[in-house]
Amino acid sequence: MPGPAVLVDAGALIALFNKTDSEHQFFRRFFADYYGEALTTWPVLTEAEHLVAAHRSIDVLRLVRAGRLKPVDITTGIARIIELMEKYADRPMGLADASLVWAAEHTGVHEIVTIDRKDFEFYRMRSGRALRILPAQE
Repeated sequence: MPGPAVLVDAGALIALFNKTDSEHQFFRRFFADYYGEALTTWPVLTEAEHLVAAHRSIDVLRLVRAGRLKPVDITTGIARIIELMEKYADRPMGLADASLVWAAEHTGVHEIVTIDRKDFEFYRMRSGRALRILPAQE
């Protein structure tokens, strides 16, 4: 099990609320069993809420209300987020992903729960390190 805090990406939330997603069972168990701090950002929540089935979109926000997800305020990180989006413009890096890389730098939480391995293996924090991706590949 990961450390006392993790970052949560939109793909993990989308899989959690989509029973037909191949990663659904992993994320269902993860969120049921994980009692550390789960951090995310409002752009991630907006993306997830938009991409889950309409009848499940409110459930994304219920995770925040229940204290299962804690949004990190990105306001102070806007300059760095823009810098990241410019750096990775060829991918392109969206606001949600940039906000998570910034949140990792800002909070010191370097583990991320995501299905987006390809991008998060590529992105680098200021330190030059990539985030540790969960679930770990076997």
